[in-house]
Amino acid sequence: MKRVSKLIALALSLVMALSLAACSGGNAAGSSAGSAGNDSAEPKTLDVWLPATAADGNDAELWADIIDEWEAENNATVNFQFISWKDYEAKYTSGISTGTGPDVGYMYVEMFPAFIDAGAVEDLAPYLTQEDYDNYTVLDERYQIFGKNYGVATAGMSGCVGLVVNMDILNELGEEMPQNWDDVTRIAQKATLDTDNDGKIDQYGLAQGWGQTFYQDLNWNWYSFVWQAGGDVFDKETGECILDQDAGITTAQWLYDLKNTYNVLPEDTMSLTNSEAFKNYFLTGKAAMAFTHISTGNLTLMKDAGINYGLTIRLQGPTGNTGFWSSADQYTLMSAAEDKELAWSFIKYVTSGAGAEGAHKMKNAAPCTKDATYYYGNEETREMMETYGPTCARPLTAARRAPEVYDYLWKALQGMMNGQTTPEATMADVTAFANSLDYAAPNN
Repeated sequence: MKRVSKLIALALSLVMALSLAACSGGNAAGSSAGSAGNDSAEPKTLDVWLPATAADGNDAELWADIIDEWEAENNATVNFQFISWKDYEAKYTSGISTGTGPDVGYMYVEMFPAFIDAGAVEDLAPYLTQEDYDNYTVLDERYQIFGKNYGVATAGMSGCVGLVVNMDILNELGEEMPQNWDDVTRIAQKATLDTDNDGKIDQYGLAQGWGQTFYQDLNWNWYSFVWQAGGDVFDKETGECILDQDAGITTAQWLYDLKNTYNVLPEDTMSLTNSEAFKNYFLTGKAAMAFTHISTGNLTLMKDAGINYGLTIRLQGPTGNTGFWSSADQYTLMSAAEDKELAWSFIKYVTSGAGAEGAHKMKNAAPCTKDATYYYGNEETREMMETYGPTCARPLTAARRAPEVYDYLWKALQGMMNGQTTPEATMADVTAFANSLDYAAPNN
């Protein structure tokens, strides 16, 4: 969901800072010095950086209740910093490169490669036990970065992007829940109407916004569709950008046609974020469909607005593929942490230990372990996510220089949707830009 990249040229500065930090030493897994739970030691501090997410700004108060027990057990104090999404990557880049970064971090997929290459994030293999692998549900390849576990997901998968529809509008049109792109296109055309006969369109087929100023709205407007077309942004094995292949071009053409050929998007689509389009058109009953996050918050908004909605995460593209974007944000053990056992103890506590339930309740999230006896994800969509989530919901594939490419891709798509370039030319341009950047692993 996210954030302008500030990671260009990060690696060299991070390596220098981490080399200095290493001089002070750090505990490997299994070390007894300074380990968690040593009450005879001096009181310890743990620096934890998290995104600021509380609606009323009381993140610190909410977390204080969750970690009280851990602090007492470990003779430690947690120093939280809560950072806005707008400043998130810049804060990490600055903090780590100057040696003032956290012991425990919080990263989304796009952030990982640059920090991994700089040696700023620990591979968790020495810390994870067989019991962990057996119990956690968030350590499989969907959550791995370059084939390794560099973090533990903050929660289990309880939501993803999906298609929501206004069933009252569909029923009036004699239509059912869309199963594929062709259904979406057909229904969107039928639903785009002048309902009061004043000569102006006042109901649209699809509430979609293309006006976001940074690449966050690729979450709703791109990733899922290119997967449904059978492609991806990057080749998983080589790291090359592959958007100039058939799947990328097909995806771009479909989105272009929805706006410029079929005219099923709101007239102000280029000035709205996708969230604004959802609120202004779908929640007011002025649009038949929308692609949005299937979350407790959005389900509540639809209920409060009186929308008779249906939803699906099983939409198929032209090749029969499925795939909707899902977050895979993770807690990370930072390499500069002086007491790595203490930092790992905290991560375990809030993901699988006594603090996990409080952390997941605070976020309306599903647990990330099999032995959890609670569930704070949305019960309405629980069965759907448990049944179809493993095959229909997926995080991004990690790739070096991805934030720069996503930023360029978003701006190029905006130009394309405005009719400035063709879909094929747009995909060729983005691919050429992406592959002009260095995407080789260090020392390769």
